[in-house]
Amino acid sequence: KDFMDREVIPLEGEMLHGDPAALEAGVQAAQAKVQQMGLWAPNHPVEFGGLGLSMVDHGLFAEAVGRSPLGMTVFGTQAPDAGNIEILHKWGTEEQKERWLRPLVAGEIRSCFSMTEPETAGSNPTLLATTAVKDGDDYVINGQKWFTSSADGAAFAILMAVTDPEAPPHQRASMILVPTDNPGFNLVRNVSVMGHSGSGHASHAEVIYQSCRVPQSNLLGPEGH
Repeated sequence: KDFMDREVIPLEGEMLHGDPAALEAGVQAAQAKVQQMGLWAPNHPVEFGGLGLSMVDHGLFAEAVGRSPLGMTVFGTQAPDAGNIEILHKWGTEEQKERWLRPLVAGEIRSCFSMTEPETAGSNPTLLATTAVKDGDDYVINGQKWFTSSADGAAFAILMAVTDPEAPPHQRASMILVPTDNPGFNLVRNVSVMGHSGSGHASHAEVIYQSCRVPQSNLLGPEGH
């Protein structure tokens, strides 16, 4: 509580009315202090640098830091990274975990989640139009995504795309890791939400995948799962 009152809540003025660069600097300074205190990434796996709190303990933690919209970010447990960490920990290969999960837990990189599309019913994964077609050892991805949370500045996306259009609705799509510097990953713009276009972690981007080629080894878990 004292840390939140002293280090985090005062940053909210910059978030609402200040300079985004000043806010980023303030958040990074607070994050460094959290790491020094040994409280970084409380709900994430111990073997990858987190504290491994149970769901109940994390709920108590969230009640304390949730007093500020910046609380989760300062403690390294913000969305969409928190959810992507869970997905990688459960379904990632050892190579995927070392490349993406470890630096994500450490706060060295950010991630985004790329599922929602503008021409279908929002975030319904059974109605996706974006496709990932096998070509040799790769997937070739084509489609348009909308509200890809935190894409601006992210190192990679967890993409949901159709890998088997003939499968039953709940088995058509798969999750695939796509580095954001990959050719064919095009961040078009940050979409305005409630009058704010946002930037960085606070962004919700339009992304077009245009013949975006990634190795099939970037698949997370089995196809259609």
